[in-house]
Amino acid sequence: MSDVATLNNVRSHTRRGTLALFFLTPVVISAVPRLTWLFLPLIALALSVPVLRRRRGEWRQLFQPNTAFIAVLLVAIYIFLNATWAADQGAAFGAAALLLGLALFTLAASTAIAESDELQLRRAALAFTAGAFLGALFELFELLTKGLITRAVMNAIPLLQPDSAKHVRFSNGEVTKIKFSVFNRNVAIVMFNLWPGLLVLRTIEDGTRRAVLTGLFLLAVAVPVIISKHDSSQVALIGSTLVFILACAWRRLVIRALAVLWCAAFILVLPVNFLAYKADLHLAPWLPTSARARVIIWEYTSERVLDHPWLGIGADSTPALKTPRGVAEQPKGYVLPRMTGWHAHSLFLQTWYELGVAGVILMAFAGAAVVLRISLLPFEAQPFAAATFAVFVAIAAFAWGMWQPWLMCAVGLVLLYIRMAAGTVQDGTRNPA
Repeated sequence: MSDVATLNNVRSHTRRGTLALFFLTPVVISAVPRLTWLFLPLIALALSVPVLRRRRGEWRQLFQPNTAFIAVLLVAIYIFLNATWAADQGAAFGAAALLLGLALFTLAASTAIAESDELQLRRAALAFTAGAFLGALFELFELLTKGLITRAVMNAIPLLQPDSAKHVRFSNGEVTKIKFSVFNRNVAIVMFNLWPGLLVLRTIEDGTRRAVLTGLFLLAVAVPVIISKHDSSQVALIGSTLVFILACAWRRLVIRALAVLWCAAFILVLPVNFLAYKADLHLAPWLPTSARARVIIWEYTSERVLDHPWLGIGADSTPALKTPRGVAEQPKGYVLPRMTGWHAHSLFLQTWYELGVAGVILMAFAGAAVVLRISLLPFEAQPFAAATFAVFVAIAAFAWGMWQPWLMCAVGLVLLYIRMAAGTVQDGTRNPA
């Protein structure tokens, strides 16, 4: 009996540790987004290990491929090949390895979610939602206080202070001011958590309690996004809300439309960039400076695409071919020299520039395969998943480079969160269409 009691005690501690992980992950990465690389494998293991314990010797079952995984795998294989002629071969091989690892982690964890204990999955989902709520409140506090906690930590640990004064202001060796742009990554993480969290709260049976908690969670996320300086997250908030509303009425139609729009974005990105530049939007005083700078980068990068249209310059090789700022031409009225920058500020354009036509076809197929799998989720979960995909597209289309590890791992985490949230939905209804 003592052995049984010990075993039960170990299992109880393990469950509490797992719930603590699901709670702490969104809290920590909302404060320090660059740690997503650490928490993605931890979350994947937390979901997979209990299933492996029940199915000893059957670990291969977690890696049964589906269409979306095969599509992403083809992209990773192509990038490994693409790395052989890349301008920066080390960076290209690193991007391929990271994408492959990300695909394997998310596949195994997603398969495990389908076989997880329903009660434990629900508890983990609620723990994630509570953590996402606290993370959003933390970010709101930081924005309202102009980074009070971040400044205090930087001053307490000088090693955490940035090397340059580009985004912070120093006085007597201490950080006295932080630009709002420093928190753009944090705001993006908070935005990623919105729709999975709302879906989890949708499963609360008490109608009054559900409405109150949903309203509080929505406000906790929306307010810091709105008051932040991260335009991409603001676009994501508006766009994903519109997608959610439309998907509630026409699920299959919206899911298919998202797949078509994803593919169409690759076709339209080059002509749209040229048209925006020709229309002098980079000189428009009514546009934010960051938007005008992007128009310049997008047009110049689009021109460079035509130099290597079929196979591209190599994954994550844009920095290697970046024009030095002192050499790049900066005509009068331009907020930025005509140059490619460290990245294209657009997944669609960066795919063209670095991977060429072959990569564009594979990337378009992979994204469409992922979004079409939304129709396999429970009926009630589909609008939330469609809105989550819209958040990803909005941020990927206008913000950071597509190979940044923290961003790739953040996308992997949100895939697991929405899959986990969908697994908590008790929905016997099926789409009649």
